[in-house]
Amino acid sequence: MNDRHAASRQIARPRASALASRARLGTGLGAVALFAGCAAVRVDAPRYVEPPATVATAKVRVVNVRAQVYYADIAVFDAHACLTKANLGMTGGESHDAERLGMLDDQPVSAATLERLVRAGETLILGPRIVFPTISRWETMHAMQDATQEAVRARRAGVCKVPAFVPKAGEQYEVTVDLSPARCTVTPYRLVGEGGAVRREPVDTQASRVSTYEFDMKCFR
Repeated sequence: MNDRHAASRQIARPRASALASRARLGTGLGAVALFAGCAAVRVDAPRYVEPPATVATAKVRVVNVRAQVYYADIAVFDAHACLTKANLGMTGGESHDAERLGMLDDQPVSAATLERLVRAGETLILGPRIVFPTISRWETMHAMQDATQEAVRARRAGVCKVPAFVPKAGEQYEVTVDLSPARCTVTPYRLVGEGGAVRREPVDTQASRVSTYEFDMKCFR
């Protein structure tokens, strides 16, 4: 298992850079105020801790399909209590996560990809709690210009509805987070090795109460 503190530092740097860029774009709120204003998003939620070796587990990979265009803070949610149970990590932009579990894959895995062990046989609600577009250096330099702010606002992703599913012991899953202007989908797949290739099979899911839009995670009945 890779060093957790090193991984935290790797994730913290791009998150701080991303939030600073976002704040500089004149949204009217600094990064601290932005987080404080979203009561449903738990800034104090603990960092995710993988289950002990005595527990049945499954492997889960989170893939940000447009990692160069969007940042996404990934979390595990408790839909009943309407809160973030644990922060998994950040994907997108310049983020890097070193933890790898030797999962099946038919292509090189992005440095922004997250891989974690999760409890098997329990409902898992996993997805972005915060999303926002990456900012180029040019946009950072011209953050106060109306045209720049409009261009960034036009790239805002849509509402991310986070589904629930139950991972099975010993199996591998891939959760894709597909962000684009006014659109967001979170889709889990089961990974199956077959003849040296990898097949992605649909997973039975249920709608959950959890949805995310930019910096605001909400629960709906």
